[in-house]
Amino acid sequence: MVQRSMNRNQLHDQNLRLVLQQIFNNHPTSRIEISHQLHLNKSTVSSLYNTLMAEGYLTELGLGEASTAGGRKPTLIEINRNYGYTLTFDLGYRHLHALVTGIDGHVRQYNRIKSQGKSIHEMVDQINQYIGQVQHDDTTSHGLLGICFSIHGIVNDNQVKTSPFIEMDGVDLEQVFGTAYQVPVILENEANLAAIYERDFNGARHLNSAVTISIHSGIGAGIILHRDLFRGEHGDAGEIGRSVASIQMDGAGNPHPVHAEDVSSEDAVIRQVEERKGLKELNRQAIVKLYQAGDPETTEILRSFTTAIAGLIYNTMRTLDPDAFYLNSPLVEELPALLASIKATYQQLAANDLSIAITPNARLATVLGGCSLITHRVLELDGYELNFTQPTEEQTEND
Repeated sequence: MVQRSMNRNQLHDQNLRLVLQQIFNNHPTSRIEISHQLHLNKSTVSSLYNTLMAEGYLTELGLGEASTAGGRKPTLIEINRNYGYTLTFDLGYRHLHALVTGIDGHVRQYNRIKSQGKSIHEMVDQINQYIGQVQHDDTTSHGLLGICFSIHGIVNDNQVKTSPFIEMDGVDLEQVFGTAYQVPVILENEANLAAIYERDFNGARHLNSAVTISIHSGIGAGIILHRDLFRGEHGDAGEIGRSVASIQMDGAGNPHPVHAEDVSSEDAVIRQVEERKGLKELNRQAIVKLYQAGDPETTEILRSFTTAIAGLIYNTMRTLDPDAFYLNSPLVEELPALLASIKATYQQLAANDLSIAITPNARLATVLGGCSLITHRVLELDGYELNFTQPTEEQTEND
């Protein structure tokens, strides 16, 4: 590979991004600390700092403590949280999840809006109404800066290829919202966003590779390899829910595959319990109560569920060999005994102690991953590692 040196402008732009990254990841900080961390001379850092300050990205907090060697006290700085905000929407099967975050990555508002049974056109109207409300209450200097959409389906080149739970009906979300609000619009698969959440907010911060398996209405995997999201050539990487669990032959000798998510997704578990017990319109909370009450049919079905998930983890481990696995599953989060069963079965299959952990606060994983993705884009820091802070319960209690 041919190495090419950067010209002066390219070097300036790179250093500008490095300074912005340092301030984002180490707030509050100071120019002298940035100089030490980046090994840049003070005059260079001051020039870059002045550029970022003039553009409104930074705010000064006052004087910090002087060093042990004495000298002037440094001026502390951080990202200007009043510069603007981003929005992330998770187009879920039952709810539209909406997250407002400042450009500093801190959560400002979270809402869950009922959307089950609504068409994509009605959901677009809901989103526009929500944006209008946020804009009405906004007091930042630059307002809305970017939008991310979490899609329960396959996304490639910022377009929805397939969406099994929502009929897109030709709606181009990037075109619709990019035109309406004149901001960057990013579409990403929800399992991929859950993996980004683990990398930038949570347990995978210090890992080189990790796989997050999302278990909801379907099953998908978000794959982080060498710290980068792996999407595959056509956006299909991680569609492990569509892997073949078994093949049934009909009377004419034609094969009919049974996919993993047909038997081991959350919806599949609910459907099986309904069929076995002759019940209708059960939900996750009902399954949790039946299991906690010791219901034998539910216990048997969930035992099969944990065995199937352990098998999926084993097969994915053999293909990708990651450092760790994370399960983004509200059902497993509410029933920790299921995680123990999954771990035990996996260890019997693999004979190793690979880390398998639950994603905490699973309901927010995809929208927080979207926050990271759109914040990187707005700050023009794609490819730069940014560390985000977990939101407090107060910030996300509006549910």
